[in-house]
Amino acid sequence: MDSNQKPFFSPICIGAILLFTFLISSECFAARTQSVAVPQNKSRLIEIPGSAKKISVGNPNVADILILRSNKIYVLGKKLGTTNVIIWDSRGRLITVLDVEVTHDLNALKAKLYEFMPQEKISVYTSQNKLVLSGDVSSAEKIVMAEEIANTFTGDDIGIINLMNVGGSHQIMLEVTVAEVQRSLIREFDSNFVFARNNSNWTWGTVNGGASIPAVPPINDAGDIITEIITAPLNIEDNGLFASYLSGSTLFSAAFSIAKTNGLAKILAEPTLTALSGETAEFLSGGEFPIPVPNDENITIEFKEFGVGLQFVPTVSSPDSINLALNIEVSEITNNNAVTVSPGGTASQFFVPALSKRSAKTTVELGNGQTIGIAGLLNESVSDVVDKLPGLGDLPVIGQLFRSQSFRKGETELVILVTPRLAKPVRRQDLTLPTDSFVEPNDWEFYLLGRMSELKKSKDSTSYSPTSNTSAVTLSPSSGSEGQFGHSL
Repeated sequence: MDSNQKPFFSPICIGAILLFTFLISSECFAARTQSVAVPQNKSRLIEIPGSAKKISVGNPNVADILILRSNKIYVLGKKLGTTNVIIWDSRGRLITVLDVEVTHDLNALKAKLYEFMPQEKISVYTSQNKLVLSGDVSSAEKIVMAEEIANTFTGDDIGIINLMNVGGSHQIMLEVTVAEVQRSLIREFDSNFVFARNNSNWTWGTVNGGASIPAVPPINDAGDIITEIITAPLNIEDNGLFASYLSGSTLFSAAFSIAKTNGLAKILAEPTLTALSGETAEFLSGGEFPIPVPNDENITIEFKEFGVGLQFVPTVSSPDSINLALNIEVSEITNNNAVTVSPGGTASQFFVPALSKRSAKTTVELGNGQTIGIAGLLNESVSDVVDKLPGLGDLPVIGQLFRSQSFRKGETELVILVTPRLAKPVRRQDLTLPTDSFVEPNDWEFYLLGRMSELKKSKDSTSYSPTSNTSAVTLSPSSGSEGQFGHSL
């Protein structure tokens, strides 16, 4: 071909090129799909890549379509849900496919949440006909408020998926202190005497721990009578005085039981328990005792728990506020009000002890590390009993010989304190266990040096501080059965 000659394209070549371009364009139009989100009861203008001639709506109840111009359509959200819109041009070519989703008015909901709770970062999404709320908020009250605001956009709680959480730690360590002091005062006076006639000398003394005045041998003058009177000895149960006078035919024997008892008891329990927010945690330090239960065939045994029991359900209301549902119980075995069971048809007897029980059940809300007293008791009981011979027992001074009396007074003080703390895991080497300072002697130290097992305080151990999560009591600086004990968490 000559270099100066212009290229020549025949009409057939040009037509083939145009046909090929048309086919490519048609494939491009057919492959294009656009996703459109429209708020319910609101509309959007959608621009399409071509001139629309024919439109098909999958579900007209979800969205309504109106052609404003050849390349713009009007989409109105009528009902929550999804549908699609297919658009063709005047030549029947597929221009585009719109996947339309009618959602809640998310922008309006976000504006309301920001208006009422500007400090909270709450994300709002939609999933079919439900609203999804997510994010970390400052308190449980804020979560409830956000749900109530979202309810105005859905109409009921069923249309909300709550994925919100209260920020901060969700593990709570509860420290409980049960402190009780019991004081008792008992005064008792009991007199017993025998008067008879005889010849003898003074016999007198005092006793501590109990004694019996021995019977006097029979005497010739009135031996039979005196023997019948004094053969039964006069008893002193614990503390008292006794005296006997025998002169001629006169005998006087007397025993005075005099007692004064002061009692003081201290009970201290400090259980500590950790649980997740919203989960139930239980703790029991004590034991079980058997209770026989007779039936028609035989006797079965049931067990009753006693000791220090703790049950609580913590809920983190905010990063600095904890809601607690508590059930605390301290019980111990006592012989007072015990029961003896004798099953019919057998000679066996079963002794069932009673329980002395102090418990408290309540719900409180505290800040992190704050302490509150959930229970307190001041109990005082007084009893005064007199047993006397009418008339003679009312005489001054000498009337004490004809009367017995007892005075009992009891006082009880009980306080239950609770302290919740937001707990976080720590390194194992930062913890102190009760067994860390236990040292056993070897054979040389035990047999030759006479050393026993002891608790030795390590140099790097953390001393007790009321502000730290430490349970420790100092008895004395020595080791062995005395010294510092406790653990840190």
